[in-house]
Amino acid sequence: MSIPNLLENVSKYLANLKLDYKSSAKYLNEIEVYNILEMAGIDVCDRCFLSIDSTDKERMSWAEDAITIAKPTDKLVLKIVGRDILHKSDVGGVKILSSDDVCDSDNLLSIVDQMTATATGCEGVLAAEFVPHKSNIPGQELLVSIKQDSAFGPVVVLGVGGLLTEWYGEATQNRSRIIIPAENFDASYFRQVIISHPLFSIYHSKSRVHKVAPLDVEVIVDIVSTMAALASTFSASSESDVVLEEIEINPMVVTNGKAVAIDGVGRISVEKLSLQDKPVHKIENMMNPSSAVVLGVSASSMNPGRIIVNNLKQAESIDQNKLFIVHPTQQEIDAIPCLNSIAALPEKVDLAVVCVPAEAAGQTISELIESDKCESIILIPGGFAEAGHPELGAEIENMLNESHGSKDGGPVMVGGNCLGIVSREKYNTFFLPSEKLPFSPADVGSNLAVISQSGAYLVTFASNYDGIINPEASISFGNQMDLTVSDLLDYYIKQENVNVIACYIEGFKQGDGARFIKSIAEARKQNKQVIVYKAGKTELGAKAAASHTASLAGDYDIASSCIVASGAIITSSLDEFEDMIKIQTMLADKSTNGSRVGIMSNAGFECSVVTDNLLQLELVDFDADVLQKVGESIPSYAHAQNPVDATPMANTEAYSSSVDAIVNSDGIDCAIISSVPVTPALNNLPADPDSRLREDLYADGSQGHEFIKIISKVDKPVVVVIDSGELYNPLAVMIEAAGIPVFRKIDRASKALASFVRSQLKSNPAD
Repeated sequence: MSIPNLLENVSKYLANLKLDYKSSAKYLNEIEVYNILEMAGIDVCDRCFLSIDSTDKERMSWAEDAITIAKPTDKLVLKIVGRDILHKSDVGGVKILSSDDVCDSDNLLSIVDQMTATATGCEGVLAAEFVPHKSNIPGQELLVSIKQDSAFGPVVVLGVGGLLTEWYGEATQNRSRIIIPAENFDASYFRQVIISHPLFSIYHSKSRVHKVAPLDVEVIVDIVSTMAALASTFSASSESDVVLEEIEINPMVVTNGKAVAIDGVGRISVEKLSLQDKPVHKIENMMNPSSAVVLGVSASSMNPGRIIVNNLKQAESIDQNKLFIVHPTQQEIDAIPCLNSIAALPEKVDLAVVCVPAEAAGQTISELIESDKCESIILIPGGFAEAGHPELGAEIENMLNESHGSKDGGPVMVGGNCLGIVSREKYNTFFLPSEKLPFSPADVGSNLAVISQSGAYLVTFASNYDGIINPEASISFGNQMDLTVSDLLDYYIKQENVNVIACYIEGFKQGDGARFIKSIAEARKQNKQVIVYKAGKTELGAKAAASHTASLAGDYDIASSCIVASGAIITSSLDEFEDMIKIQTMLADKSTNGSRVGIMSNAGFECSVVTDNLLQLELVDFDADVLQKVGESIPSYAHAQNPVDATPMANTEAYSSSVDAIVNSDGIDCAIISSVPVTPALNNLPADPDSRLREDLYADGSQGHEFIKIISKVDKPVVVVIDSGELYNPLAVMIEAAGIPVFRKIDRASKALASFVRSQLKSNPAD
């Protein structure tokens, strides 16, 4: 029978359950869990159930069936059943009986009566076959569960099962489980994950513990595939009337090449997910406004509203005759005309920037909606749920949701508690003066959008890369009262000039994680790269994220697993996040058909370190012509093989000649070019008339000029490493300003390049 037909039977079964779960989620009892699993096609232990209110005739019939179940092994498992009894062992609710205990029906029923006499909430007793296995032996017990995550929807969790499940989790920092999105389950991706996971190889490979692999990989794939179908069919966003909130099987025991469920719990509800449609096409008005109004501008001080007005005065996209301020008493502020009310606006503007305090924000947004005077809103101030006042944010959310149901759809909004938006060469609504954060022009970055829940993070990124990377957009989205990270990601997937989208996320709105991973999958189809840093790895981190943006921090492992499965790069640190942004943005026009890497340095330690951190990069021998040219260029006592150790004696000319040979070799797909620049043999410092060294970084023939001239001409990805202090910042900035990624440590360069190559090869699987 096909999975759809099996699930149809499950649907009928759930509909017939007489459970009062209309008001809240209810636990399923163990027999109900087994029935659901069996209908879905999961192997379940043989069993029979005795209800607590059974008649004498029913009791005797059950006992006879139980004795029959015990015969193959001369053992029988008895369990108390009750949907509110979650830990049966704690109340003496589990017994393993021997053949002597089940010699006759009367003796068996006497044991049952003893078990149920003092058990509160007992609905009956389950007699189950004893499935032979070795408990707590690796490869013998599996945990398989489904869960409806409030942000990411249905997921399947596969883990090491049995009594040591929690111990394995703690010992491996939760690497003893695999989490997979259930919707659009990708069996080939899961098969790759399970095969490559070192811990789960114990289940499907020969080992010192198992001379024969306990399970075929396909058995595991089939189980998880079926559980994924069960989870997605009865999810909060499905057409089903009921939701399977959770089913956990722990353990499924491995026996005779099968995995058999011998314990299970579950929960059911009717908590369906309903997402409000939004006029997301109005994000275009927000990102490319020709008219704007600012509310909350001080006439006497340089408050955030006034700083934003002065930034908008420099905006190229906004018609300065269509830039307004709403102020109750002033005629103009900083040469911008003031209107005494929102209703007095002469036309509907593309963008309204609201800078009034949280207590007054609801009234202001209400007037903007009722007067139909704007297409989009940026709500700057905090002071909502993240500050302990959820009612203020809820009021605004309700108003916006109601307006989205109107014919025009009302305005869209980012915020509150956000820094604003900077749209490259169009406008800037950050409430920071340009003297502090100039957003200097840069050739690199027009293909990048940075979408951040934290405005402060955007500030650090913009400042650190000022003049080097100027993104197409820098968006602070704050509390997600209306537009979410998924809405903004969807918008930039549709922008042809943007092919790298970086997302700093502290939490997801309900149901938005599922939308987010679908959007990532769509981005990857278009060869666009999504890079994610998800805050809230630890319990304390999750609490901090929630207090910052009032978002649902959720389970980090679920978020990261779903995001990776959808094809994004998820990073474990902010350094890695920025490394990935840099390399994906700067090398977006480069391509590679392989992972063969050529490496050059003038420091032996770098050659050792990089070979320890190749990851997916392949270190190959140079072709004869490359080896000859490198050998003729560098000192005779240097090492010309890959990786090249040119020694500190190699001068600029020798270095450049070797680099040219390596990066242009047909036998090399990508390259890492490093130098510890402190050697006087290299010309890499700005000219200094007081220096004994005749160096000039900005003159033809310098190390910087030579690297740029050579590397800019090749189509393959090449990264540069400058591992030294502030004195060599001008060299690093010069090379990066030319669009070549520069790293200050060779292991970071190797990790970033490996990630870039991996993403390229995934985008071009036929190559």
